[in-house]
Amino acid sequence: MKKKSEVTLKQIIQVIHRAINSVDNRLLNHGERVAYIMLNLLRAQGRHSEKEILELCAISIFHDIGAYKVAERDKLVTIDTVAPFDHAIYGSLFIKYFSPLSKLYKVVLTHHFSSMYYTENKIDIISEEGLLLNFADNIDRIYSFKKASTIDYMMSNKKEYLIEYIELLIDADAKNNLIDKLIDGSYVEELYDFWGTKTVTREEIISYSKMLAYSIDFRSEATVKHTILVEAVSYQIAKLYGLDEDTLEEIKVAAALHDIGKIAIPIEILEKPGKLTDEEFEIMKSHAIIGYNILSDLKVDDIRDIGTLHHEKLDGSGYPFGLKNSDITPEMRIVAIGDIVSALLGVRSYKEEFNKEKVIKILKNMTQYNKIDKNIANLFIENYDFIIKEATKESSDLMAKYLNITDEYNNLLKGFS
Repeated sequence: MKKKSEVTLKQIIQVIHRAINSVDNRLLNHGERVAYIMLNLLRAQGRHSEKEILELCAISIFHDIGAYKVAERDKLVTIDTVAPFDHAIYGSLFIKYFSPLSKLYKVVLTHHFSSMYYTENKIDIISEEGLLLNFADNIDRIYSFKKASTIDYMMSNKKEYLIEYIELLIDADAKNNLIDKLIDGSYVEELYDFWGTKTVTREEIISYSKMLAYSIDFRSEATVKHTILVEAVSYQIAKLYGLDEDTLEEIKVAAALHDIGKIAIPIEILEKPGKLTDEEFEIMKSHAIIGYNILSDLKVDDIRDIGTLHHEKLDGSGYPFGLKNSDITPEMRIVAIGDIVSALLGVRSYKEEFNKEKVIKILKNMTQYNKIDKNIANLFIENYDFIIKEATKESSDLMAKYLNITDEYNNLLKGFS
């Protein structure tokens, strides 16, 4: 019997699906159908274990995640006709560097290459599973307007597809009424029940949550740079504060996830080049409760609270819950200060990086009015140079990896164009 404390891949994907759908529901609803088609094709093919099929179906639901980057945001409906390689390449690099499914990044990279393209160009990074994903992607698009006559349509245009893939589709449909289930919607429950067969570890939960957190980079580069520094500064403060190794790891993870709720904040507010209006600020503030809700019911309440409650203030004037004093743990207080420091040091279109003296003055002012922890703030101030030096060094590798995606993206795009 399954323990109540266990979390399944079904729950993780539902959480990510719910969060990203808050931005736009077109791609992941398409992703659900493609994942279900892949499940049936892979089973009919019989070459992969159930564990491998689970992972391939998980990557399938996120295969268009690259289309969420800002440059693609207004092309969601036409991504297959307008620069289709762009989002496939960017999405594959995101999966490669910022997800627990990194070993499958070539599947995403390949999903806009037809078998014909592969045959003509013989590119060595093409993935066989990616080619099948391309076929599944096509099935969904054809099904959307051909419905019950989907297979007949594909048979009449079989020169465009591998005959092996068409035979897989016919076999899968005969065994499991694939097309009928797509039409009546019953595929959804079956797909999620399949993901429900896999329990995930705490480490996997954290890894998938980080994947969601970093997906914000498609909408706001400044938010990701801020998050990277929050994680590094919070960790350095926590070390000097004398916390044990397990708690230090909790703080690192919580800091990485602290702004996860910003995925649902409109880009016009996230990237506004100036002061927010009162109405816009209220919308921005909602990221705290959104993040709290995203991470609830995943058995990581400790990390959820440390990360998403970083805007609570000791005097009770913070949000989302108006906690005060003893309600706010030392770990939460540390990440709160890490968040403030990173924001003050960040460069935005409307502000330069604040210098040391100004950062210290703001922190002291906040302690005077009982907004943040005086002892932790003083610990940071007394060790300012050391903490900033170590945090900069610690975050440099991750920052470089993030920034280098652009170079790798451009190089791959040239190779495929």
